[in-house]
Amino acid sequence: MTAQHANAAGMPGPDGGEAPAYHIASVGRALTLLSAFIERPQLTVSEAAGLLCVAPSTAHRLLQMLLHHRFVEQGERRVYVRGPALVSLTEAADRAPDVESVALPHLQRLRDELQGTAHLLALEGNGARFLTGVEWRDETRIASSRVGWLLPAHTLAGGKAMLARLSRAQTESLFPDGLPVTRYARVRTLPQLQAELADIRSRGYARSREAHENVTAIGVALRLPPGTGPMALSVAWSDTRFPGRQEDHVVDALQAAVQKISLELAQRGGGHLPGEPPGPPE
Repeated sequence: MTAQHANAAGMPGPDGGEAPAYHIASVGRALTLLSAFIERPQLTVSEAAGLLCVAPSTAHRLLQMLLHHRFVEQGERRVYVRGPALVSLTEAADRAPDVESVALPHLQRLRDELQGTAHLLALEGNGARFLTGVEWRDETRIASSRVGWLLPAHTLAGGKAMLARLSRAQTESLFPDGLPVTRYARVRTLPQLQAELADIRSRGYARSREAHENVTAIGVALRLPPGTGPMALSVAWSDTRFPGRQEDHVVDALQAAVQKISLELAQRGGGHLPGEPPGPPE
């Protein structure tokens, strides 16, 4: 009896427990492959077929589906390796939980000082995840908390700040089919985005009102130890409350918070404060 047939018959699954009553073999195989790529850097079709106890043609179809969703990439000699979507997930899993706890008091101070909603974001593929945040409650409730949301990174101030830390090649790899179409995005092509990211690198912060027509935000990327996924701080306001004449003060406050968070994380980890890189490689 093959592994998938054993599970379908109620035999123990990969975790030692019984398979669910409504077992879907193809989903189980795909998840088994994802687990394999987390444990090892690459797989061939024949290795995947052996792991799943299926024909090579079946393994190939599953790998092609993972390739389509960017969980894997095809390397040299038809070897499959981890793709950007899986790398983002593993980086998020490996990310030190200290980052959120360290950032939270700084977000609270930013909220109170700047009277805007402050968030910590992380890059997930070509999206930005709102990890934690504190809301400034004004009469509009437009710039409200987005904790838990995943939005297109190129529409967010924090997302753009993180993308600006990547090289041009890394950014292009995140958008193989071009930029996702969104309602309020002003930047609609990859060349336009690359040009804007170059400007962000030059001035050290990002500004955006492309996620919502009545919200303006400013974001600054965190400087974190190598191997940590890109993260950023952002503060958002409804357009009627955006402190445009005090933008320099907003940026200074965000950059000071970034500096303090980076220093505290380095001290907790026994390392050194990450330096400002000269700029992403081309």
